[in-house]
Amino acid sequence: MTTYGRTARLLRRYGPWVLVVTTAAVGTAWGLHRSAPAGYESEATVLVGTGRDLEDERQVVLSDLVALPAAGRVAQDTTTFLDGLTVEAVPGANVLRFVYTAENPLSARVRARALVESYAAYRVETSVLSEPNLPAAPAARPLLPYLGAGAAAGLLLGTVTAFLRARTRGTIRSREDYARLAGAPVLATVPRVRRSRGADAPIALREPASPAAEAYRYLRSRLLPSLRDTGATTILVTSPGDRQGRTTTAANLAVTLARTGRKVVLVDADLRNPQLHRVFQAPGDRGLTMLLDGDAAAGDVLEDTGVRNLRLLPAGHRRLVPGGGHVDLLDSDRIATVLRSVRDHADVVVLDSPAVLTAADAIALAAVSDQVLLVGDFARTGRETVRRALAELAEVVRGNIRPVLVNVPRSAGALIPHTRPVTANQPLTRDRLQSDADDVAPPGVTSHAYVPIEDTQAYLFTDSRTVAVPIINGTAPERVSPVGSTTTPAVLSD
Repeated sequence: MTTYGRTARLLRRYGPWVLVVTTAAVGTAWGLHRSAPAGYESEATVLVGTGRDLEDERQVVLSDLVALPAAGRVAQDTTTFLDGLTVEAVPGANVLRFVYTAENPLSARVRARALVESYAAYRVETSVLSEPNLPAAPAARPLLPYLGAGAAAGLLLGTVTAFLRARTRGTIRSREDYARLAGAPVLATVPRVRRSRGADAPIALREPASPAAEAYRYLRSRLLPSLRDTGATTILVTSPGDRQGRTTTAANLAVTLARTGRKVVLVDADLRNPQLHRVFQAPGDRGLTMLLDGDAAAGDVLEDTGVRNLRLLPAGHRRLVPGGGHVDLLDSDRIATVLRSVRDHADVVVLDSPAVLTAADAIALAAVSDQVLLVGDFARTGRETVRRALAELAEVVRGNIRPVLVNVPRSAGALIPHTRPVTANQPLTRDRLQSDADDVAPPGVTSHAYVPIEDTQAYLFTDSRTVAVPIINGTAPERVSPVGSTTTPAVLSD
């Protein structure tokens, strides 16, 4: 839509609002006109001597040469005295008009006379054509300038506030606002990320030291207590509408979970607009659709991502039906069976689904998931769409919807975590290794032993000379076996 079209639409929607604001401003201006203190004007005219310039004479009247003696006569300072004075040249005549405005008629006349007499004393050749009069009624103030100023101010204020309302109309206002809408605390807030062209890789891989990457690690930490000790946990990542951060959140969450040592399968369940195979640069021709059709086993279509412990199940190609449509695969009973087979290959299954309000697939997937992350975008997600999405999910989900808010500025209540300093080729210290290993301990592991590496091949996987070995049943090895043996422990990172 063109700029003209957007402006016309805004005017149609907010025209009554602008009219109300303008009317209120004009009414305020009228009220100010009515409530302004009344002023009495005393007027006198003076014939200036021949050959004198009227503008020069006007400046003489306003100077201390004339104004100072006049102010002294009425016991006022010059500045206060000049506030009520107007001196103007009469067109077509060598005459100056003196008008003095005061709060009462007598004061106006006395001060005007003091000024005329002071000027006549300074310019002895001048003649007083008319003495200052005693006004009988307050001077009428013109109403039109007040109304004009009120109308201009009202139009400006109405237009500005209309555009502001258009930008914020119905969108999420803050972290607390999203929590109230969802009826649950926000698990994590992800700060705004400036995307560079062609940079599709998850930020947890692309910029691991950034605040956004740390925010996704924080999200992982909030989810860890809810993961199953035995069996795989299925986490659905969805959003109320399109382009609201669900795929980005799913990819980064999967990466951070995999770095805890858990086996993670990331499933692209958005059959209408699959993106994850592009994010991880994996083939996208084989995937979930083949499992739903029964044409392959789960182990045959899982793709490596280049991230240890993380494999991808792409969406695959959708099967056409006569007439050019697609089979609605996720609306079948096959999805539960397929997910059971995928769980056999993972500790955590992360599902990236379509938006709740754009496809029924998200509802079907939510019914077979252990956790549902409802991702909202601070700049895009509408409050009403959140309510509608929650109402749709409430029919199949019971109390396990967890809100996540992305693209959040600090001013809106974003919790920006501190980033980890990363230095290239810097060996990990024992303290850092111990802290990280204890933080990401898999279920059932309560402590670690820290032993030296005896095989130089291990440096292919870590810069540290020490690895963390999980203690199970109170037994820990005294040394690490060579890489490739069955007793070699996994090196934990992140």
